[in-house]
Amino acid sequence: MAPYFAKHGIHLLVYGTLLGRFLSEKYLGTSEPIRAELSTAILQKYYSMIDTWGGWKLFQELLSVLDTIAKKHDCSIANVATRFVLDKSQVAGIIIGARLGISQHREDNLQVFDVKLDSSDMSEINSVTARSNDLYEIIGDCGDEYS
Repeated sequence: MAPYFAKHGIHLLVYGTLLGRFLSEKYLGTSEPIRAELSTAILQKYYSMIDTWGGWKLFQELLSVLDTIAKKHDCSIANVATRFVLDKSQVAGIIIGARLGISQHREDNLQVFDVKLDSSDMSEINSVTARSNDLYEIIGDCGDEYS
């Protein structure tokens, strides 16, 4: 959709950037979760997206690359993932969810504004994502995963 949006001057306000915190240190180097371990419907949905995208092994490769970049920039995996999305030309902003009283990451999330990914960082991330499946091709437009 990005080429269409660019042509027509449409920008995106995106959500799900952190996949319910799957894109964090919490899941780096962990074995693949079983559905019973995923305590919310949204975690189960994002896990299904990871599985369709390329599976747990490829996702672990992505987390490893994000972790290396995060250490280089003295920030978190979530910061790198967020910055990667914010740097897309058609993204105007992102919505980062919060489970108030359960999971609060406001201080960490603010660090994203200090992260500047360089061409090497982008290349490393793209080298992993290029091996993934095209979710738009597989499941269709936003919301089609619920059909």
